[in-house]
Amino acid sequence: MARPGYDRTVAALARALEDHALVLIPANNSVQLRRALQLVDRWHVNGAIYGGQMAYEVAPEIAAKKLPVLVNLKWPEAEKDADPEDKPSLRTLQFRDRAPSSPAALAKAGVKFAFYSGGITVPKDTLKAAKKSIDAGLAPDAALRALTLSPAEIFGVVDRLGSIENGKIANLVVADGDLFEEKTKIKFVFVDGHKFEVREPEKPKDPPKGDITGKWKLSYTTPDGPEESTADLTMDKDGTISGTITSKRGTASVISGYLSVDKFSFTIDIPLRGSPADVTFSGTFDGTSLKGSISVQGLSLEFTGVKPGAASSAMVNRGGAQ
Repeated sequence: MARPGYDRTVAALARALEDHALVLIPANNSVQLRRALQLVDRWHVNGAIYGGQMAYEVAPEIAAKKLPVLVNLKWPEAEKDADPEDKPSLRTLQFRDRAPSSPAALAKAGVKFAFYSGGITVPKDTLKAAKKSIDAGLAPDAALRALTLSPAEIFGVVDRLGSIENGKIANLVVADGDLFEEKTKIKFVFVDGHKFEVREPEKPKDPPKGDITGKWKLSYTTPDGPEESTADLTMDKDGTISGTITSKRGTASVISGYLSVDKFSFTIDIPLRGSPADVTFSGTFDGTSLKGSISVQGLSLEFTGVKPGAASSAMVNRGGAQ
C-alpha cells in the first residue's frame, strides 16, 4: 500500500487536538481574518485569532463563528524612517485611522476579545494604546475587561485569574483613579498576594541642557569581559527619559529616567542569575556623548556612550576643515 501522505500542518496540530489546547491563528487584515475563519472550520480546533486590527471590517463574520480575538495594541503607524516620496495608499491611511475602532466593533458584534501589548516596548504605552480604543468608541469597562477577565476566559484560567473573587490568585493593581487617565497613579501592585509599592520615578530638578533622544552605543566591561549594548532613548520636554536597552541579555524597558541640566540617570530591570535586578545608568551628557557608571547588585561599572556614526562624521568634518 502507498505510504500515507505527511502533512506538516496536521502534524503540528496533532498534539493541540489531542490536548484540546487553544490554537492561536495570526490574522490582522480582512483577508487574513476571513482565511482564519475558514482554517478553524477546516482544522476543527479550539482556535483564537491574534492581531485583529482590521476587525472593524469583519466583526459580524467573526461573531457568527463565535471565535475569540486577541487584539494587538501596537496600532499601525507610519515608519519613522520611511521614504518621504513613498506615499501611502488610501487603504493604508484608513487602516491607521480605524484600527483603534476594532475593539468597539468587536464589542458591538458580541465577540469576546482581549488586548495584548504586541510590539510595545514601553509598559506605560500599553494603557495609552488601550485609551485610543476608548476614544474610538469602546466602553471603559469593556477595555478593562479586555485586560483582565476576558483573556483569562479565552485561555481557560478564569477559575484562577481575571477578577477579584475568593479563591483566585491575588494579582491586583490598586490605582488612585481611572486606570486609563494619564494623571492616574498606580499606588500598589499585589503579585500572588505579595504587596509591592510602586516607586515614584525621580523627576529632574532643573531643565535639561540638550536632548538625549536617539540611539546610543554603550560600552563597558563586566566581570565577564567587554560588552556593548544599544540604548534607544526618548526624552520629554521636562527631561523625563523613556526607551529601551538592548544587550545580549535581551531588551529591557526604562523604568524611570531623567536628564537634569547635563546629569542623567535611567534604570532598567533585567534578570540576573535567575532573579530580577535593577540596573541604573547615571553620569553626564555633553550633547554628543555619555559618560558615567552602571550600578547593579553592589557593582559599579564605568561606561561610555556614543551615537553610531557620530565619531566617523566628526572625523570627516575635521578632514573637510583641514
